Amino acid sequence: MVDFSILQSMIRESLLLTDAERTYWLAGLARMTPPQVDRLKSILDRAKNIPWNAALQKTVATLAGTQKVTA
Repeated sequence: MVDFSILQSMIRESLLLTDAERTYWLAGLARMTPPQVDRLKSILDRAKNIPWNAALQKTVATLAGTQKVTA
């Protein structure tokens, strides 16, 4: 069984989900069956390991740092 707090963190940190999608998945977790939860975790795990996802995270971090300097 998947720890819901870990899954919630994965949903919140996913760069592939929009804010609306994050809200949808977080709200639906309590109603999901164990196989559905396992499937969602599997999808989020695979998405996290997409090579361009790491590059996207680096770009976002760089832009966030740039905004702090110019703000």
